Amino acid sequence: MPWRLKSGIAVKFQYLPNILTIIRLLLAGPITLAILSGRPVWTISLFGIAALSDALDGFLARRYGWQSRLGAMLDPLADKVLLVSAFLSLTFIKALPLWLTLLVVGRDILIIAGTFVYHWVAGSIQFKPSRLGKLCTLLQLSLIMTALVSAALSYTKPVLILQPLVALFTIGSGLQYVVEWGKKGVRRIRRHHRG
Repeated sequence: MPWRLKSGIAVKFQYLPNILTIIRLLLAGPITLAILSGRPVWTISLFGIAALSDALDGFLARRYGWQSRLGAMLDPLADKVLLVSAFLSLTFIKALPLWLTLLVVGRDILIIAGTFVYHWVAGSIQFKPSRLGKLCTLLQLSLIMTALVSAALSYTKPVLILQPLVALFTIGSGLQYVVEWGKKGVRRIRRHHRG
């Protein structure tokens, strides 16, 4: 009986990571509105909840094996939507420079376009973020949170310190994806022609 009880619990809660990811995706709208309306307490609170949900859904998926194909697609999508909307909103209120936002958005467009090109030229793709990519996302999240706090306190020095670091990792991770998946695509095409 105990194993059945545990199995039932697993089935009941296995969708929790996906639910948390969807919540994070839906929070992008309220966070954008809070930034644009100049409500720092609301913004920081909502963004903190979104960041916590990101850490929690990843932990639950790994710890209990609650991974799914839907989650694998939704998780990076939620991250991108949250990051891009926050960067655009913070740039609009002049809390972040336009050049950095264009760099961040450009990297994401490059990765998405590269995924479609790879799928079209070389076949199916199972996309997994690299360690450098994960670190880049963490730094971008840290910059957003720092910018939100700095805007509330009117103290911009921490943001200025983080900006070149985020830019460096954004460029580096973008180049890594291009090189890594470019090599994989070439190898797969060569194997296909040999076969």
